[in-house]
Amino acid sequence: MKIPANSLYAGVIGKKIYVVGSGNTLAHKDYGNTYSYDLENKKWEKKQRFNYEVTDGTSAVINDKLYISGGRQASNQSMYEYNPVSDSWKVKKGGFSGHYLSSVVYNGKMLVTGNVYTVRVYDPNSETFTTLSVPKTDYYKMAHSSVIVDDTLYMIGGREQNGGFAEKAFKYKSVDAISLKDLGIKSDSSTEGEKDKPSGGDTTIPGDKDNDDVTSGSDEGQALLVVTMTNGLQKEYELSMKEVNDFIKWYGARDKGEGPGFYVIDEHDNNKGPFESKKDYVVFKNILMFEVNKYK
Repeated sequence: MKIPANSLYAGVIGKKIYVVGSGNTLAHKDYGNTYSYDLENKKWEKKQRFNYEVTDGTSAVINDKLYISGGRQASNQSMYEYNPVSDSWKVKKGGFSGHYLSSVVYNGKMLVTGNVYTVRVYDPNSETFTTLSVPKTDYYKMAHSSVIVDDTLYMIGGREQNGGFAEKAFKYKSVDAISLKDLGIKSDSSTEGEKDKPSGGDTTIPGDKDNDDVTSGSDEGQALLVVTMTNGLQKEYELSMKEVNDFIKWYGARDKGEGPGFYVIDEHDNNKGPFESKKDYVVFKNILMFEVNKYK
């Protein structure tokens, strides 16, 4: 079995791995080949050809169907669906262009990351995608990887989009963590990307500026900040008192309807995993309460 192609897409459905090859030309007789590999009998089987061009796109398996979209072709706004039962490809609505993206599946939806400050959410039922605004990450994550663990989306590695890959990639241990529950992604077709956009015209990263709201006192010392979310989840952060006071200032301003709806908390050396950095993005509307325990 051979799949000569510029781009390969794969997904697991049942007991089989489906592999699709694509490229920047359909003239090549082998481009578009689709195969399945049976994990039980260890055999390859040729499937219906993928007669479309998607170079450097992204893919995911949702409800036992393989979806492919994206790529370098700016005019390509389709989503391609493979049904293993009928061994057939269909062109669906709601596709998008873009390359060096990463995809994961959450609550029956395809989450596509890689664009600046946004997460695309594709709903296969309505054949639409919405764009959720997220807080600013450290840099444009070109050629990164995404995974989901315990309702948290982790975007790992990547590099700035400053040209080709002639230069060495950097920050490969960097990770940005975003709570998917905080973003309000639902399991039905009612996902609304506009709800979580910061209100007003202030696009400054929360925590970067001061205001006149009341704080917990001096900036000296350390404290344990415990944030309780509306879903009962508690998050604990070991922070300096200055960081705690900055959080309280943001919370007070947001309670008055001012400032952005997200707050960025740096976990410093307390992050778990082999990461260079880790930050949590807390959404105001999902905070039930918080407490500050200052150390002696």
